[in-house]
Amino acid sequence: MKLSTALEQTILRQATVVAGARGLDRNIAWVHIIDHPDITQWLKKGDLLLTTGYNWPQDDDASRILVRKLNELGLAGVILAVPHFREHFPQAAIAEAEQCDFPLLELPWEVPFSEITQEILAKIINLQTEIIQRSDLIHRKLTKAAIEADNLDSLGNALASALEVSALVVSASGEILSRHNIDTNEQFERELIAKFIVERPLEHRFDESQTLAIDLSDAQPRFRLGCAIWLQGEVAGIVWLESPTDQFEELHSRALEHSAVIAALHLSHQRELLDQETRLGHALVAGLLEGKFPETPSAIERALVSGWSETRDYRICLVLLDEPIPLSLEGFKRRKEKTTRIFNLMIANSISPLISVSLNQISFIIPATLAPESIWKQIRHEGGAMAVSRTHRGVSGMAQGAEDVAALVPLMRPGRLHVFNEVLFPRALMGDKEARGMLLQRLIEPLANRKNGTMLLETVCALSSEGFQLANTAKVLDVHISTLRYRLARIEKLLGISFENPESRFQIQVAAEMYRLEHDE
Repeated sequence: MKLSTALEQTILRQATVVAGARGLDRNIAWVHIIDHPDITQWLKKGDLLLTTGYNWPQDDDASRILVRKLNELGLAGVILAVPHFREHFPQAAIAEAEQCDFPLLELPWEVPFSEITQEILAKIINLQTEIIQRSDLIHRKLTKAAIEADNLDSLGNALASALEVSALVVSASGEILSRHNIDTNEQFERELIAKFIVERPLEHRFDESQTLAIDLSDAQPRFRLGCAIWLQGEVAGIVWLESPTDQFEELHSRALEHSAVIAALHLSHQRELLDQETRLGHALVAGLLEGKFPETPSAIERALVSGWSETRDYRICLVLLDEPIPLSLEGFKRRKEKTTRIFNLMIANSISPLISVSLNQISFIIPATLAPESIWKQIRHEGGAMAVSRTHRGVSGMAQGAEDVAALVPLMRPGRLHVFNEVLFPRALMGDKEARGMLLQRLIEPLANRKNGTMLLETVCALSSEGFQLANTAKVLDVHISTLRYRLARIEKLLGISFENPESRFQIQVAAEMYRLEHDE
């Protein structure tokens, strides 16, 4: 979220910009409250710093140096609460900030920092959740097109409708393979491709980055973002998006890359590849995860013979290989090796090897009694990432588990194990009733179900209300601060979190407020 957006849509509308107004388009990644003589070591790019000014340098030169350092770190800006410790930023700081377009803002002392952090972080998480949801929707539409379509026209249609922009698929010679809501013809596309080839081979032009942006504006604004369709080291075609503005987002690039992969699979005899997957014996698991498993007695019986029971609890795991798609021959080989590795690990753990593969993903089903970490521990050094769903049961539960891990795919990073809780909190903030219940179950119920649970809940609620200020919280609870610290240590142990982590504090703060709202009802 940009700082200018926060000034318009949050409690920061009460702030006054005193310097660096030209830098208000900086993005806010996090909000930090720090009053420390050496604050730079605690900050990073994208942070919005909230300060009382207690430790702000008095010397003009030191003040200028601090502003330069904060700007070099890439901070979104600094907000000073006035006039308790300082009535204004020093003039030296303002002058320096103006020179480097570094935003300095002053905010009335009466505005609580906790409200600022809560509002801004909630909006940041909401934006991230929206991106995840849009990415998930696009992923589903394109995947559906890949599964059901027998030509590239359905792919172009799915891409255009998912992103609400014009879409075009052309061959490497300029032949139009799919066109949706775009004013063009083959002559224009052939001339465009020919121009590209004269300047540089397509393989060199697209090798520099995954996507290519071009400006075709003439009588009216016209911009394109394209991704090459690669087949055996050569560009077989291009998937284009077209818009009257050049404001393409990361989501557009992701969707283009996904579409190019699907197009490549179509052009490289996708039917044969799918037949090969069936011969590998993955049809049962694929049917369960895609929600296409027929719940007939005979099908249930066949599944039972394969080791899957509709009365048992399972988790869905997905390993995302660090392999570009479409897979090369070497990529197929490495995927087969990783699949065999997982197969053997499941056998070693005395569980049925229920595995399915698709593109650069390996999905498998494990009983809820088996810790996913035991599998991940054995394969984490071999590259890729792994996602784990919640516990589910039955045919519909397997499809739900597949949705859980699909929601995690945009977040997956090489070398990491991802669990569904990563999207649980954003979904709870977006009003998902089930996610809210699970959030309270994870952060509130472990306290309520313990001896002296009322005391622990009261402590969490007071701590959240006081913005995690220990002295104020101890005063509200009428306990000694040492007693409060003992309670906090116990709460941290029960919940498996650290109050030193800003994200954990924010989640606890939201969960406590949700608990209060439900309790009041």
